[in-house]
Amino acid sequence: MSNVLVASPVEIDDIRRTRWAITLAASLGWFFDAYVITIYALTIPFIAKELQVSTLVLSGEVGSIFLVGYTIGTIGFGTVGDVLGRKTMLGISIIGYGIITALTGFATSLLALALLRFLTGVAGGGELSIGAPYVSEVWDRKSRSTGIGIMYSFYPLGFVFAVLAFSVITPILGWRAVYFFALVPAALILFLRLRLEESPRFQNVVAQIESGHKQRVGLLKALGNPVFRYRILVGSLIFMSLTYGYFAMVFYIPSFVIHQYNLSPTVGAAAVTSLLQVSGIVGGLSGGFIGDRLGRRWPAMILAALGIVTIYLWWGLHWSLPGFCMMVFIGGFIVAYEWAVGIVYVSEIFPTEVRASGFGWSAGLGRTVSIAAPIMTQFLAGKFGVGVAIQLSSAIWLCLIIGYAISHETHGSELADRVEQMRHKQC
Repeated sequence: MSNVLVASPVEIDDIRRTRWAITLAASLGWFFDAYVITIYALTIPFIAKELQVSTLVLSGEVGSIFLVGYTIGTIGFGTVGDVLGRKTMLGISIIGYGIITALTGFATSLLALALLRFLTGVAGGGELSIGAPYVSEVWDRKSRSTGIGIMYSFYPLGFVFAVLAFSVITPILGWRAVYFFALVPAALILFLRLRLEESPRFQNVVAQIESGHKQRVGLLKALGNPVFRYRILVGSLIFMSLTYGYFAMVFYIPSFVIHQYNLSPTVGAAAVTSLLQVSGIVGGLSGGFIGDRLGRRWPAMILAALGIVTIYLWWGLHWSLPGFCMMVFIGGFIVAYEWAVGIVYVSEIFPTEVRASGFGWSAGLGRTVSIAAPIMTQFLAGKFGVGVAIQLSSAIWLCLIIGYAISHETHGSELADRVEQMRHKQC
């Protein structure tokens, strides 16, 4: 007689509701993350004029200061998320993220702006290091990549929403109002997150520890495991490429198209940058779908190589506006595909009891390199032009290829829950 337990229809419905509620709550965090990052990029010309600061300084130095805060937040939230739980830390993240973004609208000096952007980054770090593990833990092995792809696709949706809000609000109320408006989506997301359940998989691990059947393995003890350390290296290489490659370019697109094609900041530049994110929706969903069918590693490695060529042609040739828009779409697709696959892959290589910590440290250490992305692009742009600067940044995608090459495939594997379950050749 079989001992396999079969879930009842009611239990299956509960599992599905929990899965989709958590996925939506985390997805909306990525939506808000995109809003916060995008409104800054779009308001740079207005801030520069009012504060009498160079747009390169705002894109470069202040952009990097934001990433310093984001790096600290990514590591900090991830580490604490394995202690206090996913639900609690995701709630704290959106509270801080919303309030500090709104306060940015009161900035009257470069110093105040830089400080608020730093704190914004710290609070926003939780959306990545908590949201991704949270979602990965409620999807099964056959559809986990698709679930993460859905979550990531809300980032480009948030970008498009930010562009629309910017285009409507700024001409009427000024650039500061788009920061004040951040309280509206933040409050709605917080309301949803207060109704969430904790990750059932994480709850099960905590229950085993509290019952005395298992001993808690925290981050410091996990670092004594060579497999855990190796996987942080792999995750860091992947996120080094994802974050540096994105931030070396995204802050500069609005200013570039304004000057190169004489487009208006509120309509023309916003439309071109929105195209990047529309293609990101397609790329993120494609990454999730393909990841569940063909695997994570080899498709991502091949597309990364194509991405290097794409960025070289995109920023190296003198395109007409329609041609540049075509390259925007192709580039946005590749970047989003890599992000979706990278997120699910790094989530999968760590066990539940330290998944948020492992993910947070992987993303955080990868971001330490990306901190230099805006400043490095600014420096190289001053010497060779923006196009060459972004071309040179494409070399960072080699780190992603190396990361996947030295690791193992996770496609179709069950998640591990305990550090002791980690092996070199399996999750």
